[in-house]
Amino acid sequence: MSRAPVLPPPRRRRRPALLALAVTMVVLGALGSAYLATSLGQMSPVIAIAREVPWGQTLTAADLVEARISTDPALEPIPYGDRDQVIGLVAATTLAPGSLLTRDALTDQPLPAPGQQLVGVGVSAVQLPTTPLRPGDDVLLVPVAAGSAPAVNGGRDQSAVEATVVQSGPPGTDGRRVVDVLVAAADGPDVAARAAAGLVAIVVVAGE
Repeated sequence: MSRAPVLPPPRRRRRPALLALAVTMVVLGALGSAYLATSLGQMSPVIAIAREVPWGQTLTAADLVEARISTDPALEPIPYGDRDQVIGLVAATTLAPGSLLTRDALTDQPLPAPGQQLVGVGVSAVQLPTTPLRPGDDVLLVPVAAGSAPAVNGGRDQSAVEATVVQSGPPGTDGRRVVDVLVAAADGPDVAARAAAGLVAIVVVAGE
């Protein structure tokens, strides 16, 4: 009885497409690792805000902290190496903690600016809103007669003075609170005289 011929094992067919894909994936992985290493090596130290700095307040060393970010042409934070140049400047807007500090957020113009005067207005609880006043709030200083409510005509008294809040102090032992405001230089003396007599009420103006 004759034996059946022995067939050779089937040859494995090479697949060039799969081989090319594998090579491409290896190359892309290497490029990705190189890019990641390069990006991590381009971290720059910049200035960030450590705590809230209200508008108009002078920056101190305690307000600033170092942060490291990747270089990005869309961002223009101040390098941490310029920290000493920033201390002593004034916040041109309220600076939030954790935000990066930019040149646009600072000014070298102290308060009060030319043409303005800084006046402290002492008011009782019924002479200002319950909502806390924040630096930068626009308000009206409305004169009142002794023992009366604010004399407002048609929603706004003609003798009311426009002002901007700089800082609101805590209530004193007598329950009165002093609010520092900026007013035009021409209005400063009259506002100071009325404030000393406790004859000013504060009205918050709607923001734009």
